Amino acid sequence: MARLEDPRTPMIMQELVRRSNDETRRLRELESRLQGIEERASALENMSIDKTKKLNEKLADIELSVSSLTDEVRVIQNTIDKLSKQMAKMARKRDLLEVEKMVDLLSPIRQEK
Repeated sequence: MARLEDPRTPMIMQELVRRSNDETRRLRELESRLQGIEERASALENMSIDKTKKLNEKLADIELSVSSLTDEVRVIQNTIDKLSKQMAKMARKRDLLEVEKMVDLLSPIRQEK
């Protein structure tokens, strides 16, 4: 038996080749898009890591500053407490005025004037 070729075979082959080419082109476009998305995601990840590192460094600096300030406040508070105790031991102006009045009463030189 002789094989008979269908006259539509070349057209069917052309259509299959065209579809295959279209699918290949779409696949390449999708791969290109995917690669772009992966590159952007990688860049965002790197930026995020860099910002996190910088924020961690700043946070460490702030913690150090707060610790230093806490120590300074403690020293200032101790100094204020010491000054307060010393001031309690000192004579007040009112007390000095009373002593001056007593001295004036007892002083014979001032009474003669």
